[in-house]
Amino acid sequence: MRSVVSPVVVALGNFDGVHLGHQAVIRRAVEVGRERGLRTLAATFDPHPRAVLWPGNEPKLLTTLEVRRELLLGCGVDGVRAIRFDREVSRKSPWEFVREILIGELGAAVVVVGETFRFGYRASGDVKELERCMRQAGGEAYAVPISHALGEDISSTRIRNLLRDGDACEAARLLGRPYLLRGQVVEGDKRGRQLGFPTANVLPDERVLVPGNGVYAGYVRVGEEWFGACTNVGTAPTFERLESKVEAYLLGYEGDLYGKVVDVAFVEALRPEKRFSGLVELKEQIARDVAETRRLVGEGA
Repeated sequence: MRSVVSPVVVALGNFDGVHLGHQAVIRRAVEVGRERGLRTLAATFDPHPRAVLWPGNEPKLLTTLEVRRELLLGCGVDGVRAIRFDREVSRKSPWEFVREILIGELGAAVVVVGETFRFGYRASGDVKELERCMRQAGGEAYAVPISHALGEDISSTRIRNLLRDGDACEAARLLGRPYLLRGQVVEGDKRGRQLGFPTANVLPDERVLVPGNGVYAGYVRVGEEWFGACTNVGTAPTFERLESKVEAYLLGYEGDLYGKVVDVAFVEALRPEKRFSGLVELKEQIARDVAETRRLVGEGA
């Protein structure tokens, strides 16, 4: 006997970054759920649809599925479901997607999306088609003006471009929080230790966007504790390193970080990367960077 799925309100979208526009969709879904006495689910796609449809041309992610799940739960939903996006799903008509996935798998009684949401084979379905299909299935659908949650365009693409340009401050404004990069601390060059500023060499998921090269003030989370951090992204041109790395100096932290998974948050860009004449000049600049970081974010949060 086929099990019956309990009716829920579904907030549906890629939700990469869970920016302020996405949060507006989630808030509306949570409100509807409370009004109807229904649980609210956030449904996202994994992998990113473009990774399946145009492999090699997919965008760098702002959030892994793990981080996205945590952020979505933090917005007040009761649960998060990842819709496995593959060739079979991509070929479903709008009606098949609604009937088989939204209704059949998720139990959607109400679906809430952003106003530009597209779905179904070759993105043939828009918001009006979603509303029609949900009505046909005995449910409802609502669209939220995701692009203008701040009275301006908000999109994951815009945030990616800001981060590539090193504008962590503007990206944080659109995200509603500093951009966060999760990764494991691995062994590095150990030059920071020689300079008196030992850094954690953080290795992020290769699918995730790393901000543009430069020095940033921000935070690093170790376990449940946040530390102020001065983070360098780049190739350390003074040492002519070829590989770009994310290296964070944690203010006030004592202990071994090797092997730990940490979150690096980027609050504000301090300066571009540059080549220095020698170690003395580099050490003096790092000391100034650390002092400015301490002024901006303090030693902990």
